[in-house]
Amino acid sequence: MVDLSMHLMDIVQNSIRANAKTIDILFEEKTKDHTLTFVVNDDGIGINKEMLKKMDDPFFTTRTTRKVGLGVPLLKMTCEQTGGSLEVKSEPQMGAWVKAVYRTDHPDCLPLGDIAGTLALLLKTNPEIRFRALYRLDDDEFRFDSDELKQLGIDLDTAEMFFALKEFFTANFEELFRKRPCGSYLC
Repeated sequence: MVDLSMHLMDIVQNSIRANAKTIDILFEEKTKDHTLTFVVNDDGIGINKEMLKKMDDPFFTTRTTRKVGLGVPLLKMTCEQTGGSLEVKSEPQMGAWVKAVYRTDHPDCLPLGDIAGTLALLLKTNPEIRFRALYRLDDDEFRFDSDELKQLGIDLDTAEMFFALKEFFTANFEELFRKRPCGSYLC
């Protein structure tokens, strides 16, 4: 994975495969602490304790299409190489919670990548799922809840809506990121 948007897509795809109906995504950047916390929380089928213990083993996967599962091990590696950490909590039928912490002042910190495009794509391809996203940068934040658009009767799975959402997310992230002080490896 070359950026955080790719990790976001991978972890959210795990939530989708776990039949989640609601997926919460949080990015919290604390510039004074030089940290970025990335959390995905879902209400899917969850993970039992035996499987949870094997999550960081690249030769373990629940998928039948391949024999390796590199998503969580790679996420753990990219966190730890910056001095950060990865934590996964889950119980059967109680959903899953994944928390990745990165040191943003470390040169091995991954760039954000196309978070706006990733969110727009997730909404377009999974209109039945409620996505709630929050990006907090110190005291400023941008929030999004897909149910608010659905209540307005907006069809999320059209090409036009994909481009409109990507533009909407991009504009809001750019406004937020202008407030980021220098010294971070995030771009």
